[in-house]
Amino acid sequence: METPEPHRSAGTRLDGDVARYGSLMDYLRVIRRHRLLIVLVILACGAAAFAYSKTRETTYEAEAQMSFGDPFQDLTLFSSNPVPEESPAVRAANAATLVTSPRVERKAAKLLKKPPAGCSIDASVLVETNNVAVDGTCPDANDAARFANAYAAAARTIGNAQAGARIARVARALSSEIEQAKKNPVTGITGPQVAALEQDLSRVQALKQASAPVEIVQRATPPSAPSSPKPIRDTVIGLMLGLVLGLLAAFGRDAVDRRLRSSHEVHEELGIPVLGRVSHTALGHAGLARNGLPPMSDADFEAFRVLRMNLAYLADGNPVSSVLVTSGLPEEGKSTVSAALASAAVLAGQRTLVVECDLRRPCFADRFGIQPEPGLTDYLTGNAEPQQILQTVELAEPVRVNGAKGAGPSKGAGTLVCIAGGTRASNPAELLMSDRFADFLEKVSKAYDLVVLDGSPLLAVVDPLEILPHVDAAILCVRAQQTTREEVRATRAALSTLPERPMGAVLTGMRRGDPDAYDYYGY
Repeated sequence: METPEPHRSAGTRLDGDVARYGSLMDYLRVIRRHRLLIVLVILACGAAAFAYSKTRETTYEAEAQMSFGDPFQDLTLFSSNPVPEESPAVRAANAATLVTSPRVERKAAKLLKKPPAGCSIDASVLVETNNVAVDGTCPDANDAARFANAYAAAARTIGNAQAGARIARVARALSSEIEQAKKNPVTGITGPQVAALEQDLSRVQALKQASAPVEIVQRATPPSAPSSPKPIRDTVIGLMLGLVLGLLAAFGRDAVDRRLRSSHEVHEELGIPVLGRVSHTALGHAGLARNGLPPMSDADFEAFRVLRMNLAYLADGNPVSSVLVTSGLPEEGKSTVSAALASAAVLAGQRTLVVECDLRRPCFADRFGIQPEPGLTDYLTGNAEPQQILQTVELAEPVRVNGAKGAGPSKGAGTLVCIAGGTRASNPAELLMSDRFADFLEKVSKAYDLVVLDGSPLLAVVDPLEILPHVDAAILCVRAQQTTREEVRATRAALSTLPERPMGAVLTGMRRGDPDAYDYYGY
């Protein structure tokens, strides 16, 4: 049995919005609620990625690797003009820039003689070895290998030429330094130092003849498979991107959705206990009334048994002899709750009266199959006696489903006394605030164990606000996935100006998959 949360009046709710995602279950509920949206976004992104992959031209990628050494790394010079040093990482980065330079491009075009169409080149540094990867991309596998090797060869030729020019500059600097020392002995360079410089010059000249710091360490070979397109890879990436976008869309939609879905949200917004949760399949029924229509199923009716029990605990142990059932707006299930709660009380052996106090849009005559008049308005205007407005409705036991199909026979379950709205009146609010109505309610509360008043919507008319001070408790119906937070707050504000009464909420219209749907035995 569902136990109501501790009683709190409608005016004592803490200010401020409650965090929507306070636990992992809150996130999982959002994902479950919008699972169809998430799946559609994932599939759309995956299909788009696959389609895009199929529209791309087939290309092949071949890679050659080059090393760019420092010709002076093992050479220590006595010269007063030392050779500037470069770190391997900086040297590799400069080499990658050289590979894609216009100078190398022109040299590679000469080596290829007839460059293949639709090809491109790219160079990157391999961090592990500081080598430079030269990647050629072409529509043909053989062309890709030729293209990469041509650029590598051109970069090697130009790189070695640059290294040779650098060695030549060092050699000229040494020759100039030696010549100045010989012409001007007073410069501070001794004879042995001049001899050392001459030895350095000899080593640099030998280095110029033999040095080849730029090498091709791995030539490109024709690839066996295209580098693009890759439908499987692209589709997987699209699906992963779709998952991210789908989750963003789900939580974005949930953030702007102001509708209430769970009893937790209703409790936090209203600050009152939630007494029960009613399935959408129960809405529209007149409880268990035998009015020519099938009575409510046992699975749906179980919620009203729970509601009847929780109502007994609502007033802190004090008996509840009269209860007003209302809602913020129409179509939130208040008439269904009124009729079914009264039926549950009859089944529990209570003398029960249900009174139609929605005098502007009466529905009891159609739902219960009774006479629309005389009714409450006729009594309040003095045109009818109490005995004339009381009508009885035979109740049937709730339908018990046997297996997947069929239902058991409908048996008698007692009699419910009801009062219809009666003749249409032009001043329903004034009738409900009259002393005659207060006297009527006092008398019937003594004659019956429970009096259920089906009131009008709070935000639509003032009628239920006139009734509330005369009842022991009130039930506020909130329609799941329809009633918004703003509507509930407006209802709470309307109730805050009235004398405090024990109040509880009923969440109606629950569907399979809703946050609280797993609580239902018959779901």
